[in-house]
Amino acid sequence: MSEVLSQAEIDALLEGLSKGEITPELEEKKSYRAYDFRRPAKFSKENLRIIQLLHETFARQLPNYLAGHLRTDVRCVLDTMEQVTYEEFQKSLPSPKLICVCDLGGDEKPFLLEISLSLVFAVVDRILGGPGGSEVPERELTEIEKVVMEDVVIGILANLSTAWGTVLEIDFRLQKMECQPQFVQVVFPTEIVLTISFEVSISSSEGLLNICFPYTSLQEALDALNTEKWLSSKREQGRTGLVLKEELSSLKIPLSVELGRAKLLLSDIRRLEEGQVIRLDARVDDPVVVKVGKRPVYRALPGTLGKRLAVRICSRYEE
Repeated sequence: MSEVLSQAEIDALLEGLSKGEITPELEEKKSYRAYDFRRPAKFSKENLRIIQLLHETFARQLPNYLAGHLRTDVRCVLDTMEQVTYEEFQKSLPSPKLICVCDLGGDEKPFLLEISLSLVFAVVDRILGGPGGSEVPERELTEIEKVVMEDVVIGILANLSTAWGTVLEIDFRLQKMECQPQFVQVVFPTEIVLTISFEVSISSSEGLLNICFPYTSLQEALDALNTEKWLSSKREQGRTGLVLKEELSSLKIPLSVELGRAKLLLSDIRRLEEGQVIRLDARVDDPVVVKVGKRPVYRALPGTLGKRLAVRICSRYEE
């Protein structure tokens, strides 16, 4: 039975604490951490680090593809990576949405590519000749809009395959497109998935592009997603670059010099005879243009070297 302190004893205890005469007993620091068995961390830190590097590469490549396809400014930044259950990911998606069911080269390895409607309608509007405005209708895509987006999604997956190709050869493919998240059941609700979010802006429109990789789909590929494999791929790229440089160095490319230009009527050309002089648009002391193949590359000064005609490079060619 605990002892009840009197008021005088309580006052004395408080006074001792305030003067530092009494040191309170501190609880021992816990040597364990909380673990949620409903959401086990199946991807290792090394796997996540390599996956992040791969998708940072993808984020740099995607704007180049979309900008060339849409003829407008595009920005893409890797936002977040998170391990959640498929049920949590599915509940986070508003309806309607463009959800692309894809695979890693086999029907038993599905994953999802989800694109915000703000980005979808901006892409469709640009491709069909519009400015890519910020108006976002809350509706499902028409069949024509799905056909337009299908080509774009295939291009996005091709860029994703290129980014992954530094460590693993995977052919990401599109299976089908849906607009209602509840109709897309690629794995069990309790299955752990890795969600990767990108912030994308197309002209004045902004939105998210999300990739959802189920653990079961990536399980066989995880062994290749390690630092050693990543560094060896970088070294192999370096060796390939050196070999390519050596092979290109031995190629023979035609080099020509353009002294000047002149415009003549067809009738004057027909009357040209041996010994006639054609006046060019360049002065005697003007630099000449040196062409590599058919492309002007340098400006040079004409002269002689021994008994041969020669030119001395003086600057790069600029329009």
